[in-house]
Amino acid sequence: MTRKLIPIILFVLLLVQNSFSQKNNNPKFEQTLEPHPVIELNNWHVHAEALPINKVFSKKTDKWPVEMMNYEYWWGKEKVKWFVQEIIIPDEFDGKDVILELAADAQIVVYLDGELSALPDRVNNQVLISKNAKKGERHKIGIKMIKSGKRAHFYQSDLYAYPKGYGDFINTLFKVSSLKPRDGWFVKELKFKKLASDKASAKEFDDSEWKTAPINKNWKGEFLHAWSRGIIELPNEINGFPVKNQKIRLEASTNDRGEIWINGDLKLKFDHNPGVVLIDDENLTGKAFQISVKVINQQGSGELRYLKFITEREYQAKQNYAILLNTLRKTRYYYKRHPKPDLKELKNITNIIQSVLTNSENQLQKINTLKDKIYGVNERLRKNPVFMVPPYLQAVKDDGITIMWETIFLADGRIEFGTDKNLGSTITTSGAESTMHEITLTGLEKDKDYYYRVVSGNMASSIQKFHTKIPEDKPFKFIVVGDSRSYPKVFKNVVKLAARENADLMLNVGDVVSSGHNLDEWVDEYFYPMRYIGGSVPSYISIGNHEYGGYWDIRRVPPYEERVNHPLESTGSNEYWFDFKYGNSNFIFIDANKEDGPKGDRISPGSEQYEWFKNSVKRADKNGQWTFVLFHHPPYSECWSGGYYNGEAHLRDEIVPLIEMNGVDITFNGHTHDYERGLPHPPYDPKTGKGNNSAWIIAGGGGSDLDYHKYYEWEQMDLPKVKATTDNDDPDEGQYYEYHYIVIEINGKHLKYKAVKMNSDGSDGGILDEFEMTRE
Repeated sequence: MTRKLIPIILFVLLLVQNSFSQKNNNPKFEQTLEPHPVIELNNWHVHAEALPINKVFSKKTDKWPVEMMNYEYWWGKEKVKWFVQEIIIPDEFDGKDVILELAADAQIVVYLDGELSALPDRVNNQVLISKNAKKGERHKIGIKMIKSGKRAHFYQSDLYAYPKGYGDFINTLFKVSSLKPRDGWFVKELKFKKLASDKASAKEFDDSEWKTAPINKNWKGEFLHAWSRGIIELPNEINGFPVKNQKIRLEASTNDRGEIWINGDLKLKFDHNPGVVLIDDENLTGKAFQISVKVINQQGSGELRYLKFITEREYQAKQNYAILLNTLRKTRYYYKRHPKPDLKELKNITNIIQSVLTNSENQLQKINTLKDKIYGVNERLRKNPVFMVPPYLQAVKDDGITIMWETIFLADGRIEFGTDKNLGSTITTSGAESTMHEITLTGLEKDKDYYYRVVSGNMASSIQKFHTKIPEDKPFKFIVVGDSRSYPKVFKNVVKLAARENADLMLNVGDVVSSGHNLDEWVDEYFYPMRYIGGSVPSYISIGNHEYGGYWDIRRVPPYEERVNHPLESTGSNEYWFDFKYGNSNFIFIDANKEDGPKGDRISPGSEQYEWFKNSVKRADKNGQWTFVLFHHPPYSECWSGGYYNGEAHLRDEIVPLIEMNGVDITFNGHTHDYERGLPHPPYDPKTGKGNNSAWIIAGGGGSDLDYHKYYEWEQMDLPKVKATTDNDDPDEGQYYEYHYIVIEINGKHLKYKAVKMNSDGSDGGILDEFEMTRE
């Protein structure tokens, strides 16, 4: 796979700049891991009951029970839960704007000192507590969490001290949401039938005996299908935009594949992401027409999630609004990341937003005006580069390493490095300015510490340390995590715990973002929380299905390719499947999402990836003492939530035999959000699939919502031990639905393994599981 970024290869003896040159390029600022003071508010007085505000802010709340930050789900029957805490402004917050950053997977309403303060959402999750705060100042915070489903959890409450003026800025950001365009016209129900004949695509097909069902009707049945049909007559206007003789977008989202038929004609086949058909036929926009949608399920449950129509003008308004939000996002992150940001421009931005929101322009004009004006401000701010993502290490080698980082705005970049904190050597990127920066250092010494920092413009990172590859006879340690998406604060605390291990490598078994096409999630959900370990420990990802979100049609994930540099040491390897040797061990990563064979979503015999993997495991068994294989989807899984799941049959049939018959010691998977483990139960029988020579580990507790039910019992898996049930989807008593990471220590032929649990407040919860192995 050709990389978008061409790394700068450092030949140390040729490209070292002298110390005089560095003195003339000293950066003005240093961006630390926490650019602004922060306090985690962990202990809250809680009460699960709807209450009037006067009772919530009475002295009686001091007698409510205290809970730590609620990473664990709240399963109570009540729909409302209150969290109350009094804060005292500390000395280091004096003169700053104090901001509360919140996150929950339920609706939350914030009250400050008895008054309604804000209704934060996942985009604007900051609430102003005090402008120009004074030390010793007291405030009482009440947070009302409203549960809509079976469970909810409140997982972030951090108090930040930002520069004066930031509070006014974020308050104006909330008002920008008033410009948000509506989202088309949704079809609410259609005729529905599971396993109907494909004749249902025809315009004149008789569906009179079919029942009408809501569009989002969920049905179970892997590798089955269902049809939804109906006559559609569009309204004259959609959200104020005329319909007749206008271009209209028809958008459908299905789980998993879909087909769209209009008046008996196939308009589109699509896979895993919304399918869009552009309608510009006068006969369709002005009259009723017949539509049929086929949903083809591959795993779990099938569903036509939504079917909507949106005018081209409204669609363009939505696109411009998205650009505006992204522009404001960059502005916001500049002030969150910069240790000493430009306060004059901060006030200017706030005034611009207030002025545009109150002028006489219409909604679309305001969106475009604000978009252009904020872009102009950002052009001025980019003269002082800020790291969106601090430096992180990739692809460590005997004589070098790759260092990557991301800036908020276009900027230049360089690395200063050396064998001590004086650094002494510099390498600079060439070519045009960029937001993604990648430099590969080579010509270094094997098994040696190096210190470094990255610099863009007048901003430098903190000085950190990395270590080149170790010799085969030296002990080492590596960490495994998985399914770290969705809840950045949870993953951040998992990373902070894992950083104490002083490991040599960090491996992730995938689903690091919620949806790969949302570029901000690569920062917010993975790379920025990784900052506590990513700058000193090389990291590697086995790509998950969520990374492919929005890219299933092209079977490539551009943001992933741009942000990783995996080792391409063996013939046929790429960013998606690759292998490398570290110490006396082989590490092999494959992509269980890739459709590169004749049978669809599987790594089938004869496909490019299958043949590469077959050669890799054979080579590894001969070349190293230990062999570890990592891929996202598990062949064996006993747990899930909300529906039956027991792993992937095609992986059991086609990949497991290669693993079991080629000396693989441990296979790591994710996808299931819990901890599961099976030690070897030899001998393995390739004909029946009985037994296992490899240990099987599911490490899916890195930060996402946890699963809670055991549906199946595999002989290959020892944990969890709770009884499997298939007649309900209720939470069971399993003890391994926990956030965790795994650490493995290799010392010659001896392996020491432990899984470490994280408590609700992010502290060490002790050993979840441990064992040892010895190779002959």
